[in-house]
Amino acid sequence: MDTTTYLAAWLLAFLVAIGILSWMLARHQRRHDVRRVQAQRLLQALQRYSEWVCSQRLAAVFHGEPPEAAEALDEACTTRMAWFPELAGDMAELLAVHNRLLSFLGTQQALWLRDPEHWIESDHDKRFVALWRQHRFALQALLAKLEQATSVKIEPVARRRESTYA
Repeated sequence: MDTTTYLAAWLLAFLVAIGILSWMLARHQRRHDVRRVQAQRLLQALQRYSEWVCSQRLAAVFHGEPPEAAEALDEACTTRMAWFPELAGDMAELLAVHNRLLSFLGTQQALWLRDPEHWIESDHDKRFVALWRQHRFALQALLAKLEQATSVKIEPVARRRESTYA
């Protein structure tokens, strides 16, 4: 084999290696970009669900879980399963708080319909706030792990608090 053929073979091997490396880096970057978009989708779904949870404190009557809240929670679960399996434990904790919250709201609604005076004495707001804090704690833990998994800085969204007080 002469020198020209030898150098051409090395050049070809080098170009193939560069092509493979370039393809692998582009694939990794695309996957990272898609995970970032999915993280934003998960974040938006969790924010919609959290807004519903917050609105339950001021709701006069509990009518069950509305389709919007169920859709937001379902979208969050689906996105988590497809793109972020490492968040399974934190999502399970959030769903456990969700189940306790629905149970509490249903029980309070039944008590309110059956015995309004006993409902007033039941300190329902204090118990709701305790569940709300559990929800916030579980949500913050989930968002912290999401931020760590995607290397994306998740900014807390400052929402205007709606109040019945003047």
